[in-house]
Amino acid sequence: MYFNLGKICLLYLTYVFIQNGINVMKNIVITRSKKLLAYLIAIHCLMFVTIFSLLAFTCWSLLAAIILIISFIYYAQQYQWLRAKKSLVSVAHNAGKGWSLNYSDQSHKTGLSLESSLVTPQLIILYFNRCYFWHSDVVTLIDDAVDVELFRQLRVYLRTPKTFQQ
Repeated sequence: MYFNLGKICLLYLTYVFIQNGINVMKNIVITRSKKLLAYLIAIHCLMFVTIFSLLAFTCWSLLAAIILIISFIYYAQQYQWLRAKKSLVSVAHNAGKGWSLNYSDQSHKTGLSLESSLVTPQLIILYFNRCYFWHSDVVTLIDDAVDVELFRQLRVYLRTPKTFQQ
């Protein structure tokens, strides 16, 4: 088994910094994800097949097809595959000020607190506090849409027990 000493030292230093409350993460710039596009296409095609197999070719199937097309366009805009006025372009964390979300129209949300997260080797989903009961900020980060090292640092940070004890 081969161990890379540099990576082990970097992981340890990141862990020590996080334990001491030192913020090591920078601005995470989000780009287009090919994995997410493949997922969106697959799910929407699967729904087309399901709808037309259940409803045949009726007015309801036409309505459902239109809703699916609108859904695909909406999510493709949200994840930067189609031009949109407001798509998420970066996520940043400042230890004293909380999280901030920056959008393509130069707007941003600051002071968000992280409620929970889902962390896997290829995917991170961040759930932020809700401003209103019907609106919550959820950010999906996929490993091919962000910098590899920042993605790894964020995974380490989110798996630290002190992250959600604030």
